[in-house]
Amino acid sequence: MSEGQRRDEIMSAVERLLARGGIDAVTMRAVATEAGVSLRLVQYYGRTKDELLSATLDRLADRSIERWRERSLSADPARSTLGRVRDFLHEALPTDEASRGFHRVGVSLEALAITQPGAAGRAYQRHLDGLADHLADTLRSGTHLDAASARLLALEAMALAHGLGTLLMAGRIGRRDAESLTEDYLERLRPRLSP
Repeated sequence: MSEGQRRDEIMSAVERLLARGGIDAVTMRAVATEAGVSLRLVQYYGRTKDELLSATLDRLADRSIERWRERSLSADPARSTLGRVRDFLHEALPTDEASRGFHRVGVSLEALAITQPGAAGRAYQRHLDGLADHLADTLRSGTHLDAASARLLALEAMALAHGLGTLLMAGRIGRRDAESLTEDYLERLRPRLSP
């Protein structure tokens, strides 16, 4: 197994632990067991839990932004700004096992960023900034929105997506309710996007 493959397996183990049990489930020993490698090898790729979480989050952030980038590139370039926001909100809803696991990881790392703003917290902040930047750029392309307005709209959509995702994951609303709330938001947003 190459060094890159070993590192990938260790980061995947951290992701699985986060998705199943949150931050508390991630210990150096648990990562070693989950990855099927020695504790020494885990420590080679991350001397501390914070380093492992930071590296894993960077990897997750890259994948999250890439997933959204692929979706936005495959969409019709003439798609309205409202349609682009709708695409983002639907993509962000945790409606399958993979997206629910990703949401659990995000919420765990969000808590870490708030309570222990170390390397992992800064990595989560970089992820949020990267997602907001990409979404704002997507919203600006072919529209009348200026950079500040597009950024604010991106942050607003991210906040709604996060809140709906959490309510959905906590069983406070169902998928239809989340989609209905999304459509209500989009209808209220429509006049703000008119030139």
